[in-house]
Amino acid sequence: MPIFGLMNLFNFLKKKRTISFEELLKKAADKSSYRTEFINRILDENLLIISNSNLGPERFTKLEQGAKINVLRLKDGRIPVFTSKERVHDKGIFNGDANYIEAKAKDIFELLRGATLILNPYSDYGKEFNPEEIQRILDGTYFKSREIKIEKATEVKIGQPAKYPTDVVDALIKLFSNRPEVINAYLGWIHYPETVEPPHYIFAIETIGDWRTLSDEAGFLVQQILGADDIIDFIPIKDGSGLDGYFINKVKPFYAKIK
Repeated sequence: MPIFGLMNLFNFLKKKRTISFEELLKKAADKSSYRTEFINRILDENLLIISNSNLGPERFTKLEQGAKINVLRLKDGRIPVFTSKERVHDKGIFNGDANYIEAKAKDIFELLRGATLILNPYSDYGKEFNPEEIQRILDGTYFKSREIKIEKATEVKIGQPAKYPTDVVDALIKLFSNRPEVINAYLGWIHYPETVEPPHYIFAIETIGDWRTLSDEAGFLVQQILGADDIIDFIPIKDGSGLDGYFINKVKPFYAKIK
């Protein structure tokens, strides 16, 4: 194989490399398009907490099932957790010896259920988790969005938005490019005159995968950009009738799977 081919293969593999969790935290803090991946990964990541128990000289301890420990709390009551030992000592704010307890984030969340946790509190990039948020991550409902059922024939006005949501579309393209089950995705602007809801964005997605999981994750991602109070509709492309027909016949997809 020529060197050019080897270099292309190397670059391809390099692009496919999974970034570290610390890198992902930084990217998620800067760009909302990385936040779904951050939440999806966190439960399986190893994190550190600091014990107040007298365990002797500085050392690492694995969290054992059923263990009862005293953990360090900040003055405001939040419990600091860290992605690595180095993050504990960022900026020299915490400069003493510490006894580190390492465990999967899932186990730490369950052990400290009901508390507010702060990830990497001394670093430039961190994340606070309140009790409700932790519960939703643990029970798998973090990305759940509203589900609307239209029980009768309803007048609908649909077209294209006057203001193109570039940031939203770019974030969804990134999400869908990592979801091989997504075939096409379309954008529209919809209004239901019989309701009090204002006109809003609607996204139609053609997929061969789990629609509910995909729409929950996409909805969460969009709301990180537009705001939690904004209304966004997601519908699946099914048989080409109704709203499907508008998107298939009159709208160019903003995302199309590379074949």
